Amino acid sequence: MRWTAYYAGRFLQLLGMSILLFAVVDAGPLGPSPRTFAGGVAAFIVGWLLVRPVAKG
Repeated sequence: MRWTAYYAGRFLQLLGMSILLFAVVDAGPLGPSPRTFAGGVAAFIVGWLLVRPVAKG
């Protein structure tokens, strides 16, 4: 069970970082879309929260 949470968290971190990268690269003159950017940040934080307890203990 622990390895499932760990790999799901790592996947969410990668997904969040790719969404953030897409938001920045795809940004127009007004900057990145706030919803896309927030989605990337949220995915990364949820992934980090899943990985953190597994990596500590």
